[in-house]
Amino acid sequence: MRSYIDENDKKNEIRMLFNHPLYKDKIICIVEGKSDTRLFRKLLKHDRLKIESIDGKKDLVKVMKELSVEIPEQILAICDADQDHLTGSVNTYEDISVFITDHHDVETLMINSPSFEFFINEYSSNDKVEQFSAELSDKVFEAAYTLGLLRWINYSEELNLKFRGLNFNEFIDVTNFSINFDLDSLLQILFLRSKSKSENVTEEFLKDKIQEYKNKGACKLQVCCGHDLTNIIAIVYRNRWASLDTNMDKNKVESSLRLGYRHEFFANTNLARQLNAFLSNHQIELTAC
Repeated sequence: MRSYIDENDKKNEIRMLFNHPLYKDKIICIVEGKSDTRLFRKLLKHDRLKIESIDGKKDLVKVMKELSVEIPEQILAICDADQDHLTGSVNTYEDISVFITDHHDVETLMINSPSFEFFINEYSSNDKVEQFSAELSDKVFEAAYTLGLLRWINYSEELNLKFRGLNFNEFIDVTNFSINFDLDSLLQILFLRSKSKSENVTEEFLKDKIQEYKNKGACKLQVCCGHDLTNIIAIVYRNRWASLDTNMDKNKVESSLRLGYRHEFFANTNLARQLNAFLSNHQIELTAC
């Protein structure tokens, strides 16, 4: 049985929901995937607001291009910015009621909030809490920045490099709280797994591009991918000297961040303000925001 639900399935599912009497005065908010559902059903809690999910930003946008015309008063969506702030394409979603995150994605948003401090206090070894509170965020962002630049380059230059499913242990090493990023190893890994990459993509080409994009001075909160950050955090916390719980992976990191992310943190975001403006037009007030 097919487990993947594409944009056509989701469009038909939502149409059926709105044909039901119970959905007569409801508003549906579509988010990217199950983990975002867990976060936003907490942040956007209201009896008239229902959260639905679809896998991936591309399908989400396809759904909204159609349904925002059919039922403009009853549907909106939230998705990760990814490279949209970097490429200046943020405003392309306004007409279809799609609202994007202030930073690269939801995970980056949470790491740049007090929720990360809660994670540090929960899982760090007693003698590392103070040091991690002061230094870990900067070190993790620094380690993820070049990888984020590569993702941006790949997106903008259409290089067809394959990043999905990377094993971070192959190019990230943590020694005595030094997080070492091995660019040469990562490039070799990308070349081996990217069978359809552009012909002009060589190690020299990518290193020149990395320097070119680095010179743009883009904000780390826009460049760094949240899943890269949580993978690196997980590697740090799998060390006995660092962690009270070495059974750590990115899913556990992200789950902990969601649990620690509070309404008052979200209220300070531009995303929350935009959502409140949209919903207030429909007599929905998110008191938690």
